[in-house]
Amino acid sequence: MHKNYTEGSSLKRELDGVVVVTKLEFLGVIMLLILNTIMTEEGRQRFDALVREKLFPESKTTIRYLNDKFDDLENFTHLIVSGSSLSAVEGSNWDNKIYSILDHFVSNDKAVLGICYGHHILARYLGGAETVRKSVAVQYGFRLIHIENNPLFAGLTDIFAMEAHGDEVHDLSSDFRVIAKDDDGCIQGYQYQDKRVWGIQFHPEYGYFDGLLSWERRFREHPELKPCFKDSVPSHRVMEQNRILFQNFLKL
Repeated sequence: MHKNYTEGSSLKRELDGVVVVTKLEFLGVIMLLILNTIMTEEGRQRFDALVREKLFPESKTTIRYLNDKFDDLENFTHLIVSGSSLSAVEGSNWDNKIYSILDHFVSNDKAVLGICYGHHILARYLGGAETVRKSVAVQYGFRLIHIENNPLFAGLTDIFAMEAHGDEVHDLSSDFRVIAKDDDGCIQGYQYQDKRVWGIQFHPEYGYFDGLLSWERRFREHPELKPCFKDSVPSHRVMEQNRILFQNFLKL
């Protein structure tokens, strides 16, 4: 049975000024846990293949789903929370389980990266329900992201990336630093305090052609979404740099 977490409050406690360093981090060992929150089996398998073959082919990476057990979190140094059809605005029966996983990583000063839904649920966990809302306008397709100087973006210029979301993060408190926005001024990335905790709205895991295949599948199932699709990518090559973001994350 998982602890029932109060949104925005679990981080208000201090650890008596002590930074908890795990044995793995002390030894310089990176153990990455990816929480795959995708709800369909087909979608999960496609994401897993993308992660293992293109993003982290040589890293010690563990991928788990929401219905798996998470009783060994002390064995991991880094956490990535994926995108999902779940909504952090509407909430789900999985919220408390996700909060408990996030609580372990954030409270122990481990590295966390939330992508899309992961970006939303992380913001809600850190700052409460008021930090997320339904998007003023849905964002589907490929978009230009303006980034600020941040270790997560080291070696990157402004980013073209896939977008697929109907929720968004907004009105963040001073505990958050906004590190990326799009041309409409929407928040595309943040860092929480000076911790190793980041959320990004866009999907750097997808290359241009991987993203197009994903959209073609989605349009076959939901043709009504096609008018919302936008593609501002000048060349597929500009998205090849996006994987640097994951390399940076594992170094942090």
